[in-house]
Amino acid sequence: MSLSLIEEETGSLFGSLWGKLTDQQYRESVELFRSRFTVNGFDLGWFAGKRCLDAGTGSGRYAVAMALHGAEVTGCDISQTGLTVARERANSVPNLTFKQGSVLDLPFADASFDFVCCAGVLHHTPSIERGLDELTRVLKPGGKLFLLLYGAGGLRWKQIAALRPICTELGLAEIDRGIAAAGLPANNRKHFLDDLFVPIQTLVAWTDLSTWLAQRGYSAVQRWMKGRFDHEANPVAQLEDMDKVARIFRHLNSPLGRLGHKIAEAFCDTARANLQDEQLVIGEGNHRILATK
Repeated sequence: MSLSLIEEETGSLFGSLWGKLTDQQYRESVELFRSRFTVNGFDLGWFAGKRCLDAGTGSGRYAVAMALHGAEVTGCDISQTGLTVARERANSVPNLTFKQGSVLDLPFADASFDFVCCAGVLHHTPSIERGLDELTRVLKPGGKLFLLLYGAGGLRWKQIAALRPICTELGLAEIDRGIAAAGLPANNRKHFLDDLFVPIQTLVAWTDLSTWLAQRGYSAVQRWMKGRFDHEANPVAQLEDMDKVARIFRHLNSPLGRLGHKIAEAFCDTARANLQDEQLVIGEGNHRILATK
């Protein structure tokens, strides 16, 4: 699949998912930015007057959070549908604009931003390193880069990887039907349809990520380990998330649906039997990185 088709399919998927969140769920996603930055010791007052980029902004939640703390923010995304949602959500937020563009070819001049945020984006592209080159290019010397990338390992990602081919055969509408039948909320719907259908899903080892950052001249690299409030919080929370996946397939009464349920449950059983082994159950979790150029 060509880069343009990958970006089009990825943008279309995310654009369709972000619009389904309720206002409360959206506000909670904005608040999560503040909570995670605060718990990791970042002074949110630093944003005042800074020029910031949210690369792969999606619904604009991180862009909104930075603007609310006084930054002049540009949210950039490949999906026009997603940007429409972002503009609607952020219509009353000052100092915030949106622009269409690819994180692999950002439509900005060199050294344009004091802060670049790219959360949950590069691992959905054909080249994480090319994306890092672009983020680095538009960041000012001395500027700060915040990254969120999927970490390697863990049973949940193995469960997802085993189910993705089955989901492709069943189709998004059928999995969506299972999500509805399982009674999962809109934020879970976005979470699981993303994981099960996004075209590219790359897991990143910390050793590789730290090397890539060093190669691009980043210093003072902070690996944020606090603020894992969701399924990364502990093995029990991870198992609860995996159980939700099994619930989705429990409601799909077809040969492939039943196979998916057996596979999902097998991973849940392994997690239950090894809850004391955090590395096995969770793996590296999500990498949240703050680095200085």
